Amino acid sequence: MPQNGRTIDGRSPPVFEVVTAAPATSFVVHRHDYPAECARWNYHPEYELHLITASQGFYMVGDFVGTFKPGSLVLTGPNVPHNWFSDIKSDEIVYGRDLVIQAHDSWLRNLVKLCPELRVVSKLLDDAAKGIEFLGAEAEALGAQMIVLEDTAPASRVGMFIDLLVGLSRCPRRILCSSMDLRLGRAVEAEKMEMIVRDLLASDLRDVRQSDVAHRAAMTASAFSRLFRSATGDTFTSFLRRLRLSRACDLLMTTSEPISIIGEKAGFTNLSNFNRYFLAEKLVTPRQYRRNAQKAMAPTAVTHGERVSK
Repeated sequence: MPQNGRTIDGRSPPVFEVVTAAPATSFVVHRHDYPAECARWNYHPEYELHLITASQGFYMVGDFVGTFKPGSLVLTGPNVPHNWFSDIKSDEIVYGRDLVIQAHDSWLRNLVKLCPELRVVSKLLDDAAKGIEFLGAEAEALGAQMIVLEDTAPASRVGMFIDLLVGLSRCPRRILCSSMDLRLGRAVEAEKMEMIVRDLLASDLRDVRQSDVAHRAAMTASAFSRLFRSATGDTFTSFLRRLRLSRACDLLMTTSEPISIIGEKAGFTNLSNFNRYFLAEKLVTPRQYRRNAQKAMAPTAVTHGERVSK
């Protein structure tokens, strides 16, 4: 069925989403509008707690299709495909529709091992393999907690997130997917993609060549290209460019190096191209992005809950 010029088909392959936490943070907290590039039928190795703050429509988690409204709260496990589609006009934008927390399985499981008091969270994580929708007044209160967490200083977010996990483990809920077939059918591809992406994130992005990455993944050039097109919906070149822009964002936030040096370290050989691609992706210049980041990380900015504009 069409929605805002797109075809929605649960049988279409979900695309692999790269989730990267900001420097010195344990998990990702972000909000986005709808429509948005990241609002598509996708999967990733991280758990995702997803709160809808505006509009209504239908959503898909694995083989489940349901409806949502403001306050809907859903948790998906690693590599479970998902997406939310608002019932809006073709030229309409729902600002700040989605508030999302994403955390990796290893971090969450290690947290439970470290703190025996958190064993109540283990069942929650297991159930998330089929997707969970949280219900009732408790879910509404937990959604409100997420909104408070969003505007809290990073160091304080950790304790709030743990408290949120405990609350979720006790909240009335329903399991969404009737089977694991869709998720497990993509497990090998998801594992391969995660290995490739983690390898790229640890690399010097100035020297990355597609042929070298394919060789390290033990794949032929053609098989590697097919995997990338299927998993990301894009070419390796465009995917690599997005990783380079992500690396540039980290450097802009954590160093005082000149813009030209940051562009070169991120893998852009031409400053003009770096500025052009950055503006197209982030909607601000590298210089403005740095100013926004410095303002957001200042003590007064944290007090007033300002966020980095991306």
